[in-house]
Amino acid sequence: MKELSPEQVARLRPEARERYEKRLKIVKRNRKILSISCIGVSAVLVVLILSMTVLFNISSINIGKKSAKYTVEEIVMASGLNIGDNMVRTNFSKVEERIEKSLPYIKDAVIDKSISGKITIDITDTKATTIVKCAQGYAITDADGKTLEIVKSIPENNTLTTINLKGAVTATPGEFLVLSDAEEQELYDNLKAVLASEGLLSGITDIDLTQRSSLKLIYQNRLRLLLGTADNLEEKIKSGAQVIEKENAQDPELIAEVNLTIPKKVYVNPLETLYPIEEEELDKDTSDQQNESESDEDTTEPTKNEDASEKTDESDEAETTQVDSDEEEENIDTEEQ
Repeated sequence: MKELSPEQVARLRPEARERYEKRLKIVKRNRKILSISCIGVSAVLVVLILSMTVLFNISSINIGKKSAKYTVEEIVMASGLNIGDNMVRTNFSKVEERIEKSLPYIKDAVIDKSISGKITIDITDTKATTIVKCAQGYAITDADGKTLEIVKSIPENNTLTTINLKGAVTATPGEFLVLSDAEEQELYDNLKAVLASEGLLSGITDIDLTQRSSLKLIYQNRLRLLLGTADNLEEKIKSGAQVIEKENAQDPELIAEVNLTIPKKVYVNPLETLYPIEEEELDKDTSDQQNESESDEDTTEPTKNEDASEKTDESDEAETTQVDSDEEEENIDTEEQ
């Protein structure tokens, strides 16, 4: 808008003069706002440039909560951080991920920053819980399925849960296991979740998923849990947890086979020894006979365990316990064969 001289304004009609003065006020106000804005933007740009060059640089790197597995030097090196690095330009989320991947036994790395440039890294370790056969040998993983390391053979006297899978397994230290079979991956994840919800995950020493129609677990190297198919998996595991609690209260050293293949019906067959899960096929005929006995509505007594009776020197007959679960699954009745 062109600004008029006082003489030109005086020659305007009253209505035109009033409109001109209103417009002039608006223009002056806008110019003032624009000037202030330009000054503010300039100041912000100056601060931003300084913050990315001179200000907010890392002055120190410290490890707060330490790791029992890795040294301070290893953690700092894995982070990739250096004194003098600019904090504004550093993606600390990526730094945390880099630490957790480079040092697999670290579950969480949390970075705390201060305006003075002090960096503190708090570490939470994870621990090995399972071992799975893979192309490179055996992958040792944590409870979440993260690969911690790969070994050529199963360590002696280990307390890890052995996982037997049918499909191929891709394992890379620092990354999560990937199963080639999507259905097997889903079954594996669901089974772990159910076992964890029932408090059994830490007690399971073997998981065999090689046969979809004959899933098996071993608890504390002494109780074999026969699950059958994955149908009603949660209900079967819950029944198994009840039986384990009951049997542990009566005999914490009991060696037995627990048949959970029929929902709400549990058969406990005491054994002298628990042969390895890999040799289950050696007793396939006996298992088939027992399943036929369980499915027969007119039969009240479960099949005797022939292996147990052959191995027992003090008794001529093997003891078989049948446990029936009611609809609330609160009481378990036991019948001796």
